[in-house]
Amino acid sequence: MVDFYAEFPRLLRSFLEYLEHEREASSKTIEAYEGDLVDLYRILKSEHLVLEGTHDDLYVLRRYLAILSQQQTATNHRIKASSIGRKLAAVRSFVKFLVKRGVFEFNAARLLKTPKAEKRLPNVASERAMAEVLSKQPTSNHPATPAVEKQGSGKAKRLRTRLEELRDLAVIELLYSSGLRRSELCSIDLTELDLKARTVRVLGKGSKQRIVPIGTKAAEAIKLYLAELSRTHSSERGQGVEDPTALFLLKNGKRLTPRMVYHIVQRAFGEVPDIPRAHPHMLRHTAATHLLDHGADLRAVKDILGHESLRTTQRYTHLTVDRLKKVYDQAHPRSGKP
Repeated sequence: MVDFYAEFPRLLRSFLEYLEHEREASSKTIEAYEGDLVDLYRILKSEHLVLEGTHDDLYVLRRYLAILSQQQTATNHRIKASSIGRKLAAVRSFVKFLVKRGVFEFNAARLLKTPKAEKRLPNVASERAMAEVLSKQPTSNHPATPAVEKQGSGKAKRLRTRLEELRDLAVIELLYSSGLRRSELCSIDLTELDLKARTVRVLGKGSKQRIVPIGTKAAEAIKLYLAELSRTHSSERGQGVEDPTALFLLKNGKRLTPRMVYHIVQRAFGEVPDIPRAHPHMLRHTAATHLLDHGADLRAVKDILGHESLRTTQRYTHLTVDRLKKVYDQAHPRSGKP
């Protein structure tokens, strides 16, 4: 019988190497599985429970799920059923791997049902809100903003430069135009951008590439940003730039990070009352919903977003139908509404 506590680091390392080399999983998937399995180890050890590769593991894993369901997040909310389902998927794969390698004789994890995830509609900005936010962004005639410290109560706040303002506009326009994930946006290289054809090649989940159309407004915003970048860092783009291949850069010349994209979106939507929780993925939801609102084919939207399954894209149709019903109820004389 394997000593689960003593052998766990070695077994986990073997499993992660299997994911990388045999399953060709992405680095983010491997990182997520590692975190979930380390959490499993900590919970089992705190409860003096072990996995032995027998049918008795069913009790152990049920206890593990019960503890997960009682845990709270940093915002004092119960952990979501979808998060528990993701952790259980990691445990299933790990135990299946151990059975395959002859470490365990029985996979009790496969007998557990995945918790039913709560149905939540995506957070979406209205077309009016998007127009309001984008109308406040800089234009080609917008004067440059000096990079100075703004004095006031509390901490001093550095004003954004003209280059940063144009970059932020291009980021928001591209997220909204093409429904990109923020990781996809950050990974874009200049060679993957075709402004003449208005397309960009992005690297999506599972290291799968796809070509996505870019809206006219987004293309114009990117051109303004690149022109200012060229002017700021001279015609030799590598001068003062640590990553000359990247499309979007931080102030220090390094590639734009997902964390910074989050701050850019929060800053842009900070004063919009109808959007209490602005985040980059909200713009992905918004792009999909607005495309469907204006008659886009569901399969085309699926391809733009890079979804594996049409079912994933179909959740946006609920938003569209709900909006149509609201308009109907307000406008049709026979809707039954007073």
